[in-house]
Amino acid sequence: MRLRALAGGTLIALSALASMPWEAWAAGDAKPPRQAAVTYLGRTLTRPADPAAEAHALAERFLDESVRIVTGNEFVEGSRRALGVTVDEARLTEWLRMAFDPASPMRRARVRLGVRGDVALVPPTSLDPSALAHRLVELADRTNRRPRDARMNLESGALEPELSGIRLDVDGTLDAFRASLETGATTIDAKVREVPASRTAAMLQGASLAAVLGEFETRYNPAQTAADRTHNLRVAASRIDGYVLMPGETFDFNAIVGERSEANGFRAAPVIEAGEIDLGVGGGTCQISGTLHAAVFFAGLSILERQPHSRPSSYIKLGLDAMVSYPDKNFRFRNDLGVPVVLRVRVRDGVVHTEVRGAERSRMVSFVRRVDVVTPYAERLDDDPTLPAGVRVLVQRGMAGFQVTRFRVVRDLRSMAATRERMRDTYPPTTQIWRVGTGASPAPDYVAPDGDNHPEYRADELLEITQGPGIEGTQELATPGRTGVMGWTRTAGMPYAP
Repeated sequence: MRLRALAGGTLIALSALASMPWEAWAAGDAKPPRQAAVTYLGRTLTRPADPAAEAHALAERFLDESVRIVTGNEFVEGSRRALGVTVDEARLTEWLRMAFDPASPMRRARVRLGVRGDVALVPPTSLDPSALAHRLVELADRTNRRPRDARMNLESGALEPELSGIRLDVDGTLDAFRASLETGATTIDAKVREVPASRTAAMLQGASLAAVLGEFETRYNPAQTAADRTHNLRVAASRIDGYVLMPGETFDFNAIVGERSEANGFRAAPVIEAGEIDLGVGGGTCQISGTLHAAVFFAGLSILERQPHSRPSSYIKLGLDAMVSYPDKNFRFRNDLGVPVVLRVRVRDGVVHTEVRGAERSRMVSFVRRVDVVTPYAERLDDDPTLPAGVRVLVQRGMAGFQVTRFRVVRDLRSMAATRERMRDTYPPTTQIWRVGTGASPAPDYVAPDGDNHPEYRADELLEITQGPGIEGTQELATPGRTGVMGWTRTAGMPYAP
């Protein structure tokens, strides 16, 4: 650290003074230095009888003093010691000795250089940034605000303006904290940066909501037992609803919805992990991406990135789902129309409804899906001593694996041109899992706990869905075949679960 001497705005570093030859001050007609007050962080000191003891007391008082780092209505606070500050007491002791000694190099240098005023001492400190950075991350969690792009209010049709975001500048705040160590300030203003929205109201002037270009809806469980999953559906939907995609722009689901974390508003709810159901923060978000994917599919927009789940989803047709997982598995599509499109995502009364809206609907789009290969599922029995002997509880219902071929046929009714895309999806089989009781015999009034209540999964062997001008809603043609009728897994010789 350094010694700061104030006179006419001049700052003199102690290390620089110590490096100058003593003879430069002792030679010639240099006059003995006059007495000057000695201050420490602005407080006048008296000559200490024991400089080492005084340095220790000054350092302890400085380190134990509480400081507060503030931004807006949020702050973190703690002693300087707890925030990673240390004081070099040996150096402070030497500074105290020299400050009160008229013959010391420090005092003679002031005379030689014409420095007037108090001898102003500051504590020679060092800082371990890791301790403070931990508290700044805590402050950032409460301070940071995502920018909100301008968007269309699809209830009123009004254009809602953008809102800039805020991000804590950790490096800048560290620098401000370091500077406070030289002044003794106990309140430090944190540094923040404005994060501009990427889409302003001026950019969206002229966006039209006149026509539904593609739409889809799926059902969810609105019961209180699934409240956390419903919450996640609404959080994800709120990030997308009203989003305007300009011509040529790409929609990035993970970038728009953000990290699936509690800090970003999500809760823990059931998710699919490696083909099995487990709890994970953000569970349910895939229903938003899948339902939106289907609407985008029927709008005929270019789908750049999409992948199926590791097992079929009960809420959406096989082949129309879209798995997302922050940050590595994403759903992206591009607006290849010459006009803006507006996205609508609504979660209400057990239904997720999505729309792609624009100026005019001119594309007839068909989804055609064929089941090619079926892979039987296996069964696993897990002993459970907490269940009475002979009791079986279905933990996870088995699902067959599927390999499907799916097509998208897009017919532009203005140019009478048609395109056909061919894709393949593979869904691995899901093991059927039972808990088998190995405990004592059940009591006469024993009631077994509920197990997996999902019904047998069925998929029409051939399915065609079409949307477009002249069709109200969705037109669907299905051939159940061997995989679309009740009881097909038992007929195929797979383990049966009532």
